[in-house]
Amino acid sequence: MGLCRKGLGLLIVVGSTFPLAAMSTDVEIEVYPKRPITLVVGFAPGDAADVVARQLALQMSEDLGQKVVVTNRPGAAGNIGAASVAKAEPDGYTIFMAVRPVALHKVMYQQVAYDFSADLVPVGMVVRVPYVLVMGKHVDATTLREAIALTGENPGKYTCASGGLGSTNHLICEALKDKAGMPWVHVPYSGSAAALTDVLGGRADFAVAAVTAALPHIAAESVRPLAVFSDGRVPTISNVPNIDEFGFAEISAHGWCALVAPTGTPSHAITRLNRSLNTALANVEIRKKLVRLGYVLPSPANTPEALEGFLKEDTETWTDVLREVQTRALQ
Repeated sequence: MGLCRKGLGLLIVVGSTFPLAAMSTDVEIEVYPKRPITLVVGFAPGDAADVVARQLALQMSEDLGQKVVVTNRPGAAGNIGAASVAKAEPDGYTIFMAVRPVALHKVMYQQVAYDFSADLVPVGMVVRVPYVLVMGKHVDATTLREAIALTGENPGKYTCASGGLGSTNHLICEALKDKAGMPWVHVPYSGSAAALTDVLGGRADFAVAAVTAALPHIAAESVRPLAVFSDGRVPTISNVPNIDEFGFAEISAHGWCALVAPTGTPSHAITRLNRSLNTALANVEIRKKLVRLGYVLPSPANTPEALEGFLKEDTETWTDVLREVQTRALQ
């Protein structure tokens, strides 16, 4: 089973198990918040989730009348941060920037003591995240076709760095290994920034990274971008071909970032946070900035219920992909 586009839209699915908050009155909404809110990011500064969190926090702080403070708690592809928020007081003052790996932790990180679907509730989708395959300039190739030939002739010699086990970038590395015939060794890092640093230094050969994380290095011509993984080309690096153009449409996939809160968070807080999120995403300058960085914005129908349905379908789809990767690794 290859990586597919199933589950990438915001779909409402009947029968989802994610607990949702009840509707709140305008009076309840107005009493919140009364103090600063902590927005936890499960990756290091400079990673895709961190970049979008900091853009969002600025605008939400203005709308909410209270500061939204970004705190980084990297590790286990975002699951260390997610677990800390799952155990936080459900009072609306601690929220989390979720990414796909935290929804897959039961497959990859069984030792992390929390349950994403039971311990966290949806607030709203933030962005979808396109990825790009980049290559260190020390590698003797210039195009994806040349890279496929080079790695195929030297099984196990080259490495593909990702933002962590179970991350979307990891799964794309595995899909390229399987579908494109690139028998490299996957090397997980604590985030895309660390992975890219080692590619720049020649300690890793390739990396799959969020476009926003790779963009400065591509602009500086310190790495070679080979292909993007998205629906069509990415406007900010429009000269980089889409993976579909090489005949590997099944590998194309977006990541995503979404706001969630601890289960038990008052419904009026969830409603207010969702309203503030959508106000931030409607801001013309924020939209331009996010699009310029390579992000894809969500549809206007951006409710907790819509995110609940999306998470259910997306988790089912990618759990199957991840289990297939693990099965191949054991063969």
